[in-house]
Amino acid sequence: MAISQVPISTDSFTHKVTNPAWKHKPTWYMVAAEDRSINPDQERMMAKRAKAKMIEVNSSHVAYMSHPKETAKLIEEAATSAQVKQ
Repeated sequence: MAISQVPISTDSFTHKVTNPAWKHKPTWYMVAAEDRSINPDQERMMAKRAKAKMIEVNSSHVAYMSHPKETAKLIEEAATSAQVKQ
């Protein structure tokens, strides 16, 4: 996983987002309760602010690695609940 990591763009800190998708689209969020990269309380706050369907797992920052079934279930739920525009 470390090899695939790239430096974060400085635009992430300086670019103003004027229309975040979470304000008008359904959102899902997996909180990693043992995260040491992002404070889990901060994760919960972001999920709540986005009115996200939230699940919580007892995991580090890479919850998708240690909890693949929960991750897949959350992604499947998001994908199957998406409305198809015609």
